[in-house]
Amino acid sequence: MTRSLGHLTVLVGVAVFALTSVSMAADPIATSEFDTDDEEWLVVSTLGYVGSPTYSSTGGNPGGCIYASDPDNGAWGFAAPNSFLGDVSAAYGEVFSFDISTDSLEGDTGWVGLQGSGMEFVAPFDAPATTWTWYERSVTLIETAGWVDPETMSPPTELQLKTVLSNLSALVITAEFTSGSDTGGLDNVNLVPEPTTLALIALGVFGLVRRRR
Repeated sequence: MTRSLGHLTVLVGVAVFALTSVSMAADPIATSEFDTDDEEWLVVSTLGYVGSPTYSSTGGNPGGCIYASDPDNGAWGFAAPNSFLGDVSAAYGEVFSFDISTDSLEGDTGWVGLQGSGMEFVAPFDAPATTWTWYERSVTLIETAGWVDPETMSPPTELQLKTVLSNLSALVITAEFTSGSDTGGLDNVNLVPEPTTLALIALGVFGLVRRRR
């Protein structure tokens, strides 16, 4: 690994309940849009650096964002605040997405890292395609989505990933895509269900109503 380390009255009731469930499922588990401040995100590196990012009320996608420059010779990234940590087992199978930008591109892969219950797993995401442009990237929190133990390069089992998510102590998004110094930005971080999953649920509900009619 490189630096860039879910009779008519009854039917109406069923439809309302199911659509309400879809709407609830669509609510973010956690989100950061950086509208007013850095929302307690941190900048970290593999050499032990921990610091605060710079907040900007403009330049995001749109609105505010956070950014930082390479703090040392290690790989660096953005570490999530407590709102994304703890027991987030409900996030299993969901999508973790974010917008990222950089001023320097060398590698073509970034990483999202999870730590919890004495285990660590990372999953790749595509680097921004061009410099100083916001790109949405995402990883899915399921064991078949490219997650591996960075020491053994072995994928987690379902139980292992669920265990990590039930006691998540760290979530890091790498922001380095070059071997030299660089500056990277982060915006619109969201842990939400996949839209395709929600669409399938909605279609299933309406199909049920039509069949019963």
